[in-house]
Amino acid sequence: MTRIPCIFAIVAFAVNGQHLCAQPADGKVLSHPPLRPLPELSKRPLTKGAGLYVDSAHGNDNAAGGEKTPWRTINHALKQLKAGDTLYLRGGVYREHVYCAVAGTKDTPITIRAFPGERVIIDGGLAEFFDEPAKAWTPFPQGAADEFRSVKAYRNIRDILGLFGDSHIALQTYWHNMDLRAKNELWMEDPDKKLMVLPVYCGPGLWYDRDTGHIHIRLAHTNLKTPGLANFRGETDPRKLPLVIAPFKATPLFVDMAKHVRFQDLVLRGGGHDCVVLQMGIDVEFDNVVIFAGTYGIRARSTGPFRMVNSAIHGMIPPWAWRDENSLFTYSPKSYDPFLPAAKPANERNIARLNTHALLVTEGTYEFEVFAYPFNHDWEISQCEFTDGHDGVYLSGRTIRFHHNLVDRMQDDGVYLSSPSNYFNDDIHIHHNLIRNIFTTFACNNRGGPGGDIFIYRNIIDQRQGVPFSRPSLKNPEGVMPRGHAFLAHGNDLLGIESLHFHQNTFITETWSGSYAGRTWTVTHPRSHRRIFNNLFVYLSRYPDPASPEEHDIMMDGNLHWCAAQDAKLPDGFLEKVRVAKGSKLIQSKYPAGWEGNSFVADPRFVAFEPVVSAKNDYRLKKGSAAVAKGVVLPKELPDPLRPAERARPDIGALPLGADFPGIGRYARIKAPFTGKEMP
Repeated sequence: MTRIPCIFAIVAFAVNGQHLCAQPADGKVLSHPPLRPLPELSKRPLTKGAGLYVDSAHGNDNAAGGEKTPWRTINHALKQLKAGDTLYLRGGVYREHVYCAVAGTKDTPITIRAFPGERVIIDGGLAEFFDEPAKAWTPFPQGAADEFRSVKAYRNIRDILGLFGDSHIALQTYWHNMDLRAKNELWMEDPDKKLMVLPVYCGPGLWYDRDTGHIHIRLAHTNLKTPGLANFRGETDPRKLPLVIAPFKATPLFVDMAKHVRFQDLVLRGGGHDCVVLQMGIDVEFDNVVIFAGTYGIRARSTGPFRMVNSAIHGMIPPWAWRDENSLFTYSPKSYDPFLPAAKPANERNIARLNTHALLVTEGTYEFEVFAYPFNHDWEISQCEFTDGHDGVYLSGRTIRFHHNLVDRMQDDGVYLSSPSNYFNDDIHIHHNLIRNIFTTFACNNRGGPGGDIFIYRNIIDQRQGVPFSRPSLKNPEGVMPRGHAFLAHGNDLLGIESLHFHQNTFITETWSGSYAGRTWTVTHPRSHRRIFNNLFVYLSRYPDPASPEEHDIMMDGNLHWCAAQDAKLPDGFLEKVRVAKGSKLIQSKYPAGWEGNSFVADPRFVAFEPVVSAKNDYRLKKGSAAVAKGVVLPKELPDPLRPAERARPDIGALPLGADFPGIGRYARIKAPFTGKEMP
């Protein structure tokens, strides 16, 4: 059977009766240029031995499942699989909520994959909005200009989430129709104090009317004046656009205690609250799996071993969205923390809350669990990409390896370190990653410790680009796009957080109050350790105030500090204030050099560096760099694959002199030099 791998036309065009992907027949995208295009088709060869087949267009679940007699649905096929089987999915869109509890063996795993050269999309959305949009919508003159309403009512689905089908850029999910219908796009206080802010339109989006069951949509253009930030200028009539619209509970893939199973060369989209759920999976692998997230991309609990390689999770934060409208407002702090002050005002409201909160969430345990591993364990995530979320990845569990990945464009936290359950984090390694366009790169919640060790090394943290944080207002008509923190702890729980070890990283970061060394030495605990060795700290605007932190078990040395601003003035006693601090003297019984005994200030002399976002920077070191051979010998307990032999002093930073830049992202596609923009 010959297939056209990727074609779609609004005018009832299909291949053998099957719509294959969201792409107009003439190649023109009608909504907005894609931020994250669909992956190239895989040429992975067929597996040796017999295979079983599914074809959503031509299959029959009463057939035998052979190449010429394929089944129609994945869910039916999974019930037939045994250890060692390979299930080939022929090209097409599979509108299923796939439930996978299959059981392979270590030597004979089960493989679920796309047929070579064909696009396979598992889509949890409602078919009519993608396949026949002209019949799915009707104008709604009682609403705002450009507002449409679904022809059908969809009752008992709680809420909806959506994407443009041709670009996979997200639609906002509005909490209230007043914001969907607003003409105003600025964040403005209500002079009458009845509303948190006046109604505010935040870009193309959906609103679900729970009283009638109808879905409302408005694709009006946006008109903000923020330099470098995209406005929506695409098609405003939803009847002319393929859309992926999913109910709140739509879950395209649920892996439930499946064991020894491999997923390869797949695209998953149309998730509601969760796109993929991993629950008690045993030896699960994702290879070349691209996920367009719902509120969450992957939610994992009690799963391991788990391997994810050459894959991606792309979130639902569109390029015209701001952190303001995606923040949670309608709750009272008093409801969960008795130490916080007065409750929030009663007039606060969510604006567009369901868009991706986090791309990957590793949950903890519950007290009633009785299994041997009530937490995630033995994970490896490598050569992957995580983009376009409010938060990025939450890494908690035991024996986690997260390396050679891209984490890009998050409005809040990039990598969340602490476990949601006390004492369930240990042996976590985060290394050789490129993390950029993030407000806070690493964050903790102060509940996971004080047991366990988290090692953060050989990463490049590039915060040259500010994130859309505060929506434009009358006072700030261009909005506020700050560059955030390298490390931040949310709160200060009595238990404390795990022992954190930052070594051999390159930080390009902003200067905030208390941001000396990227704040990596802040919020420590008497029962945990903090190690900050041989990092290269580049401050973008000014040298920070080296205020002394807590007097805990902190070892900090061998770091290079430099401010890239041309008019930067080095404060008097910049390093000396740290060296003579009380905590520095106390630690000398364990580490004689004290704090920053061998650290210094100098231009690191990168191969290429400019502080502006558009510059193509190369963070390798030039010959003659002050960072060469100036680091301190790392303690033996700190891992480093590039550790020099015979206790030689290492180069400072993530990339030693002469080292090749490690390939980052899917199939190691990102090489130096690179920019600070969304796409390399």
